[in-house]
Amino acid sequence: MAPSPSPTSLAVLLVCVLFSAAAAAAARFAPADNHLLACGAAAPAVLPDGRRFVPDSGCASTRLRSPAPTLSSAAPSSAPRPSPLHAAARVFSCRASYDLAVRRRGHHILRLHFYPFDPALAASRFHVGAGGLLLLHNFTATSPVVKEFIIPVDSDVLVLTFVPESGFTAFVNAIEFVSAPEELVDDIGTLVTPGGAGQIDGLSYQVFETLYRINVAGRKVTPFNDTLWRTWINDVDFLVKTDMSSSNYMAWSFSGRIAYPKDTRLMSREVAPDNVYNSARSVKSGSNLTWAFPVPAGSRYLVRMHFCDIVSKVLYELYFNIYVNGHLAVEDFDLSSATGFLAYPYYIDFVVDVEDEGMLKLAIAGSKKSQSHEASAILNALEIMRINKTSGGMDGDFPVALDTEYVMSKGIGEFARSLLCGFIFAGLFVVLVMLVLRLRAELRNSGTAWPWQPMDSGEGKLARAYQLVPSKTEY
Repeated sequence: MAPSPSPTSLAVLLVCVLFSAAAAAAARFAPADNHLLACGAAAPAVLPDGRRFVPDSGCASTRLRSPAPTLSSAAPSSAPRPSPLHAAARVFSCRASYDLAVRRRGHHILRLHFYPFDPALAASRFHVGAGGLLLLHNFTATSPVVKEFIIPVDSDVLVLTFVPESGFTAFVNAIEFVSAPEELVDDIGTLVTPGGAGQIDGLSYQVFETLYRINVAGRKVTPFNDTLWRTWINDVDFLVKTDMSSSNYMAWSFSGRIAYPKDTRLMSREVAPDNVYNSARSVKSGSNLTWAFPVPAGSRYLVRMHFCDIVSKVLYELYFNIYVNGHLAVEDFDLSSATGFLAYPYYIDFVVDVEDEGMLKLAIAGSKKSQSHEASAILNALEIMRINKTSGGMDGDFPVALDTEYVMSKGIGEFARSLLCGFIFAGLFVVLVMLVLRLRAELRNSGTAWPWQPMDSGEGKLARAYQLVPSKTEY
């Protein structure tokens, strides 16, 4: 019979467990701004990932404004509810706005949840704007959908506006407005055109709408397993018809540790979680693998391709070409030179215009320079985001009156209040000076003086009490 563990060993084990839990909690991203609103709900909604969405009425850091009463609509008890956020909705009959307080300026993630549990909600048609930029134009939600945007915020209040089309209503089930980590958005990317590839900058000033997050050859990743509460889906539905049973193609799964760079925020689990780097698809030299994604035509897109060498036994074995929409973006890409390590995450941001075809194709192809007989090219994950067309909207400029007056009026109100407080303070100061002068005049007229005599220091005791006393320090 094995001896029972001693109290000392149990205490050591408990301390290790506590330190591990504390380290995991410290490593998890804690956004400065974290607005989670259950719109129209009467009670908080708690998700499986532990997040708590509070009702949008009575929230201290959020204000809902509308010239007409808004309606709180509850889902029928018989209706299916894929999420606790789908139990209620806020319905607007006219223009309405949420004022979301901002503690830290910079990039934020905005997610809008739409679940039309009632035919009247499915018939809604409306526009949505944030900070004066039109995000959704003539939007309808006939099925459950989450619209995600990454937006730069340079004010202390973000005004989120819902504008129903004439004769229609607008609605929303839930709102997430969360600070994004600095490393999530890079300013520089690679612009891919029929004439070649070159550098493009200024991306950090753009607004992005997330269309796809793909975990290549891996399982679906839910918000529970992502530090930014994102969802990544499998890639099999987007693979262009290929004989995957051929020995030229392989799917990989990695059980080791993903090595993130130390002492830098350029790459972290907030950029992409371990679960998307633990799987990959590969092709051999001379073969290629293509994915195709339906996208709205006539827009510009950011394509972020994630790479992590989980297939090589040594460095400098993989060399491959990357194609974006049929154009060569990178030739003979050497992942080892880019990272310097195996199982080390890396990504490349490509910018491409999609014209009339409405299809975005991405491909990897093995290079003859590859040293491995098993794999020449790999891809672990990818993201596709639409970039705003103009400074006024994702789809261009439209004559939609977004509610930005509140921020202006708030600033004027604060200025007026500050000016009033200044006048009051100045008036009180003048009154105080006048009282002092009157008191002195009365004392002078009555012949009374304010005596002043030096205080007894007790034979220098007070002076000695404030002398610096040198002390000796032992080292």
